[in-house]
Amino acid sequence: MKFLKTIIAVFSICAGIISCTGEKPGDEKTYSILFTENPVMVGANGGSVSAMFISEHEWTADAVSKWISDVTVADGEVSFTVEANPTEDLRNGKIRFTVVGDDYTQDLTIRQIGNTSKLKVEKTEVTLATVGEKVEVKISSGENWTPTSNAEWLNAVRKNSTLLELSANPNYSGDVLKAEVTVQTASGAEKEVIKVTQKADDAEFAGASTPQGREFVYKSKGLVSKVIEESAYMVGDHVKAFEMQFRNQTGSSISPYSIFLFEVDVTKDVTILASCSNDDPASIKKTDKEETILTTIRDQFYAMQNKRPEIEVLCGVNGDFCYGGEERLNLLHGIMYKDGVCLKDTFDGGSVCTVFAMMKDGTARIMTQAEYASQKNNIQEAVGGRQMLISGGETIAFTDTRLEPRTAVGVSREGDKVYLLIVDGRRDAYSIGADYALLAKIFHIYGAFDAINLDGGGSSTFLVKDATANKGFKTRNRPTDNTGDRKLPNGLAVVRKK
Repeated sequence: MKFLKTIIAVFSICAGIISCTGEKPGDEKTYSILFTENPVMVGANGGSVSAMFISEHEWTADAVSKWISDVTVADGEVSFTVEANPTEDLRNGKIRFTVVGDDYTQDLTIRQIGNTSKLKVEKTEVTLATVGEKVEVKISSGENWTPTSNAEWLNAVRKNSTLLELSANPNYSGDVLKAEVTVQTASGAEKEVIKVTQKADDAEFAGASTPQGREFVYKSKGLVSKVIEESAYMVGDHVKAFEMQFRNQTGSSISPYSIFLFEVDVTKDVTILASCSNDDPASIKKTDKEETILTTIRDQFYAMQNKRPEIEVLCGVNGDFCYGGEERLNLLHGIMYKDGVCLKDTFDGGSVCTVFAMMKDGTARIMTQAEYASQKNNIQEAVGGRQMLISGGETIAFTDTRLEPRTAVGVSREGDKVYLLIVDGRRDAYSIGADYALLAKIFHIYGAFDAINLDGGGSSTFLVKDATANKGFKTRNRPTDNTGDRKLPNGLAVVRKK
């Protein structure tokens, strides 16, 4: 800061101007110096400063205080540099003038105001709840400031010039999370660090121990009162599996459930194929005049793996309903596509029939019959389904409240994620089954945009690749047929392209 230079012509003019004379003991010489201002007032930020003086003598000058530097004297002007005041307190410093050729001295006082614009944070330590919350922290500063979080789980947002918002989603990890938020001024001269901790309270998650389980419990909003058993694992790249047995308690009523779910990221390397007996399209018949061949989903996956060395079958579930008995010879209710070829294009199960399809562009879709009519030429793989559970993100209204073993499929809005779900049933001590509303609720937890019901009951089959199991696949759920896995017309196989 440059102070206005003032020329003083007469020593007696201007109130507040200080005249100084000195005499060395035993010496008749008299020295005089007139400062245009003393003390010199300096702002909190410091900087380059100058002050005028008048004297008949030649002087040198040096800083007495450490926060004053670069002192020079020339032509009745003293120039110097003042550091920023790091405190809020007024401080006094000195520059000492010495007569050239003598040891007579005179001091100029430098007075710097406190840094009232110093960056301040209301809190330097913040604790967030396990279930997530938002906390506001007041900030004061004379200049603009920016917050930066060093952790992905912690959001730090500047709401306005005086308010910082810290927020986090629920902590599903099971571990106490720690992070820091740095608040820094635009000039970079000042910064403050806020230490943030998020708790990990197991009581909030009904005994779930895995991140997937804790997330499911929290998002289910009261569905789970106690977790009995859970498992979360990767079947392969881009394919997650989650299993949970839990209880729901409403008053004195306790209901057990066992759910099984594949979450599939559909990529260039991972897709879903329609399976059938012996991986042979000829096994699927278009009318009830010929009998569709039925085999277990295990056998279907085994045949697909053997016939197609270019893929690896990772896991999957059963598919469409079919008519049993001799009257209609196992005719599928809905349509079916395999390798881009339509094997059956009629809906023999009536108006309730729907479609799950992998499109030629690699995305997944769920369709009504009307949508299928306009999209049939774009389908690569498809099986039929029944009741629509979620359409466009909205749950369908249901009147059927029967609890049964269920298989269902959902897709994300973008069609890049597929959810294959099974809820076991007909075993009161283990799992009572699900109605359509429960299926929809589970799909909503995972963010499905559309979802449909597939064949359930004794047909529900959840298979995972396992080299130690029969034909390389293990049934993870508990099908209700006493004979084991049921023979079925088709299924959905999650495969990796080699």
